[in-house]
Amino acid sequence: MVADETTNYRAARRQALTIVASQLGITLLVTLASGYLGGSVAAWSALAGGGIGTLAGLYMALNCFRRRPDAEPDRIARRFYSGEFVKLLLTVVLFALVLVLSEPRVGPMLGAYAATFVAYWIALARGIDPGQGQAV
Repeated sequence: MVADETTNYRAARRQALTIVASQLGITLLVTLASGYLGGSVAAWSALAGGGIGTLAGLYMALNCFRRRPDAEPDRIARRFYSGEFVKLLLTVVLFALVLVLSEPRVGPMLGAYAATFVAYWIALARGIDPGQGQAV
């Protein structure tokens, strides 16, 4: 692997983990706000929803960067698509568990989950140069 490829791989991995850290931070902020505005059940609900989004993002980041980047493109694509499938399945299972095992408030739970997407898209938009289509 060429030095530039190694640097790009490390930068991309760092960006992915930074996005997950941002999702965690947003989750904690929404949890605090929900607790302040709606009490402990709202806080727990927000923590569960944001936690689901954050865990799914962490799974995908770890899945994408668990192997070296010098694999054939079709293997990388298969890993990405299978990772997205598992991420979706993980999200559905975790939401089902939260709904079955507790009585969450749906608003804070879905709001915090949606906030993890906001963190993802903001971080992604900051790291992509639209004129070049590449990470900066």
